[in-house]
Amino acid sequence: MTDQRLTMGQSAGIETSASRKQDLAGLILSWLPTLMFGYAILIAPMMMRTSGGPEDGDINIAASKSNVLNQLFWLALFGLAFLASLKRLNRLPAVLLHPVVLAIFAYLAFSGLTVFWSPVPGIAFRRLILQLILLLCFILSIGLGDSREATLNRMLALVVLTVAINSLAVVLIPPTPIGYAGIYPQKNGLGAVMAFAILVTIYGMSVKTGMTRFILLGTTVVAFGLLVISQSKTSLGLAVLIPIMVYVFVGLAYHLRINAFVLFLLLASTGIVSAAFLSALTGFGLDDLSMILFHDTTFTGRTVIWNFVLDVISRSWLGGQGYSSFWGAGVDSIVFREAPSFVSLLLQAHNGYLDVLVETGVIGFTILICLILFAFRSATQLVQTDRQTTRFCLMLILFVVCHNLLESSWFRSFSQIWMLFIFAALLPLLPSEKEAQGRNAKSDRF
Repeated sequence: MTDQRLTMGQSAGIETSASRKQDLAGLILSWLPTLMFGYAILIAPMMMRTSGGPEDGDINIAASKSNVLNQLFWLALFGLAFLASLKRLNRLPAVLLHPVVLAIFAYLAFSGLTVFWSPVPGIAFRRLILQLILLLCFILSIGLGDSREATLNRMLALVVLTVAINSLAVVLIPPTPIGYAGIYPQKNGLGAVMAFAILVTIYGMSVKTGMTRFILLGTTVVAFGLLVISQSKTSLGLAVLIPIMVYVFVGLAYHLRINAFVLFLLLASTGIVSAAFLSALTGFGLDDLSMILFHDTTFTGRTVIWNFVLDVISRSWLGGQGYSSFWGAGVDSIVFREAPSFVSLLLQAHNGYLDVLVETGVIGFTILICLILFAFRSATQLVQTDRQTTRFCLMLILFVVCHNLLESSWFRSFSQIWMLFIFAALLPLLPSEKEAQGRNAKSDRF
């Protein structure tokens, strides 16, 4: 009897130890997305502001150089993600076969191929490795994580902190000539982060109660105020319109009980065709839209950039110039040698789709479109079981898709906008607490 009790006690001790390790691994994985976003939207911008930026004439040369601190941070984070995932690698094959993950790796694989014809292969390869590490961190932390709620709770806390820091920054730091920038280099940075904060807190208010909901409401109001004074019109318009569109769409899909992805494709195609028809009927074109939004016909100079980029795309339309080999690529880049006037001082085309075309051509662009469709399909699969998460994912995905019409973030380093897309596209892979408990109970029985 004594031996039996001893054996049972040892067995219980082993199970407790294993459970603690499992809990620690789950805790680490649940924190990783927040750490990644925290670095992108708080730490990196503040370091950039304190260190000062390069002279405008040197921006392409400065951007082509490596950043040791960035490399160390992402390598350390990947190491942490890998160690936390070691006991969960049996779940990895199913994650790797998810359509979103397959599309991500397809783009990365083709990007690796473009390094061979890149004018700056060393820079392209270095940036590709950073992108691979970042995406693996997201795939491991979300695909092998335990709790959707735990991960999102940490994101909510980060958003509240970010809004508070920027509220202080706009008081202490004078505005730029075209709007407040907060802790960011320019106003569009503040606008994008505050729009992100609004979308996250809208989700938070739908799932939280009591004092937490009140705090999130206050954060939403402050974030909207910061968005307005940033004068970032793109982010402001999207932050207002997208929640309305998503709530209507999810409500329709839920109550009609039809395939939400099919409904999305139907509404999207109908909207595009209707817009084209009305434009042809009334003569209202992009010039008129630009005049309404920006009080000029060039989308605040963007058409000059787009014309230059379209010319370069025509030279190598199939495979592009090479992954991340166009902007910020130093003296060997076409931008440095040929770009007109102010375009040589930029690091993006202010259109993410043109940047994908110029870097990876029609092949890369096709993979991107597939990735976007897979992301929408991933989010809409939860309509009948978790409407709050569906709304949240759709708001983020739609925001990024629309934001890239006038800004650029697709597959760009650790841009917070690009990270938002990956986070939202992969989030449905992360089980809710109830699903995780059910899975654990099932594994215990066997």
